[in-house]
Amino acid sequence: MMSNKLDLGPFICWEHGENYPFSACMKKLMACLGGDTSFYTYGFFAGLSGDDFVMCYGDNGRFNDCVSVCEDAESFLQRTLGRIGLAFAYLPKEKWMQDTEYLKGKIRDFIDRGLPVLTKNAGEDANFNLLFAYEENGDVFSISCGDPSQDKACKLQEAQIDFIFIDSLPVIRDISAVYRESILQLPVLMRGQTKNGVSFGANAYRNWADDIERGRYAQYTAESFDPWKDWCIYICNLATNARHGWDFIAKAYVHNTDVPNILHLIRLLDRNDGIWKNELEKNGFGFNVTLENLQDAGKCAGIVKAIRRLAQANEEIISLF
Repeated sequence: MMSNKLDLGPFICWEHGENYPFSACMKKLMACLGGDTSFYTYGFFAGLSGDDFVMCYGDNGRFNDCVSVCEDAESFLQRTLGRIGLAFAYLPKEKWMQDTEYLKGKIRDFIDRGLPVLTKNAGEDANFNLLFAYEENGDVFSISCGDPSQDKACKLQEAQIDFIFIDSLPVIRDISAVYRESILQLPVLMRGQTKNGVSFGANAYRNWADDIERGRYAQYTAESFDPWKDWCIYICNLATNARHGWDFIAKAYVHNTDVPNILHLIRLLDRNDGIWKNELEKNGFGFNVTLENLQDAGKCAGIVKAIRRLAQANEEIISLF
């Protein structure tokens, strides 16, 4: 039994396209701090971070879900949380390992006050979670992405996790600037690349297409091929970003009608939605992908062309601003 445990309940809705746990965790954390739940929504953080707009790709053995997963944690947090004046204390593993008693004390203090702790995994799954319980004085703790079926207990001595402590609400002095900067950051994010080889935006699509042509999938067998990590994660990123984020764009426009072409983003995202549904999913290269299709050069040729058109749409987004 956990000696200290918060009842967070479910706080991510996969069926509504909430596929990026960072945003779900932040929504829940703001609620625990007494924030306005009608303002601090999943969609607000998915737009603020860029997760809802930026494609990611990297054949590096990791689940390259989105910007919040792929980007360096500290720089991502500084950029994203800094825009809304949200203070945080960041403890990466190399730092907290120097004083585990201090870390355990911080964990106990937060949970005992009714506040979950934001965490970020390392390794293959670099997603965000909320630490919501501890036992054995903090040597064991439990984390959640918002789906109770995926909650897991971790031993501190074995944990490959960074901890982010947040115990106050943001200080937003100019909400128009928050929306403006979140939209205007997109060209920069879409040209980015991480140290471990993940590319964003148009380059993500081009590198994905190039890898298909170079035979990335020829090496796999039925046993070694992981459909989710090796293909569907990119489809999930593409499909989520084509269908979501429109509300954030609309709010950005309401606050910044002088910023040119904000609403054209919706048109370009709608085009992406059509490509993935009518050309990838329809032809067996969506969530329904098979290794047989990925190893068929003839079938892949058409898919590569579709993915390169997605890259062109991203170039058009960059050119808007």
